Amino acid sequence: RVVSHYASLFSQSMQGKWFLIYLDLFAGAGRAKIRESDKIINSSSLSVLDLNQKFDQYIFNDSDSTNSDALKFRVDRYYQDSNISVLCEDVNENISKIISKIPQPRKGFKVLSFCFLDPCKMDNLKFTTIQKLSRLYMDFLVLIPTDMDAKRSLHNYIPVGNNTVESFIGNEQWREKWKSSKKKITFFGEFIINEFGNSMGELGYIVPKASQTISIKNSKNRSIYRLSYYSRSKLGHKFWRETKKYTNPQKELFDI
Repeated sequence: RVVSHYASLFSQSMQGKWFLIYLDLFAGAGRAKIRESDKIINSSSLSVLDLNQKFDQYIFNDSDSTNSDALKFRVDRYYQDSNISVLCEDVNENISKIISKIPQPRKGFKVLSFCFLDPCKMDNLKFTTIQKLSRLYMDFLVLIPTDMDAKRSLHNYIPVGNNTVESFIGNEQWREKWKSSKKKITFFGEFIINEFGNSMGELGYIVPKASQTISIKNSKNRSIYRLSYYSRSKLGHKFWRETKKYTNPQKELFDI
């Protein structure tokens, strides 16, 4: 709901002004089963492809060949009219191959991308990958594993020699900062959001507060992830506020 709603606002507002690209770099198979009900739904990739307002190009990637093969089968069968690339790459090791699919801007041809990143855990995504993508005109929606990974595994990450946190947030000095911040912040997931945001700020992005993120909860109503949006544009953050408002589970998702 959230990804589709924002993508719709993004594409409607920027269509005709830019060549628009949608990237989903942990795209999965395009469909997913809800464990509690066995209900099968379209996941983010196919949901965005179903929007009325299209992007000019779609780039999907998943490092699991079973997922990428299934997604390619589905897009080849049902979305032949769209410009779609489906890749099977390690997003951290081979980000240059993904970037090569993005056309170069030129006079009279501007390229703007929206990138959705939803790693299952911090170890799946390195900040150096975001740095390379951010050299382009690109907004990001990032699923940050605040509880599912950060909170549960803090005891594993604290020992010196474990590089998971620093690789994810882009800060080698995070242990010292965590020690000094514990008096103000008792929740390690909030610390991760703040530090990730600080690194995004160094890349020129507007940094949201933890309260401006969206909590993603499990069937027991426990928060497991946080969705956080990053753009260099105030207009993008206006779209994000609207997305938060209209994708509240207690409201209907407006047909925009």
